[in-house]
Amino acid sequence: MTDVSVGPSAGEARIQSAADEAYRVLARDEPAPADATTRFLETLRARTREAPLQALAVAFLLGVMLRRRR
Repeated sequence: MTDVSVGPSAGEARIQSAADEAYRVLARDEPAPADATTRFLETLRARTREAPLQALAVAFLLGVMLRRRR
């Protein structure tokens, strides 16, 4: 009989992902993001530092789109 391993289940993958993230946070000695909103803001902040002109253009376009909705 052949034993075929497909890979980790969804639950095992989530556990591994959480463990990897915890290890990265501990290695950098930074506080862990509290929730999805915080992670989004951290990502946005990092992208803004990398490309400030593009971030300014995106913010302007978002402002225009929001203004037109009102």
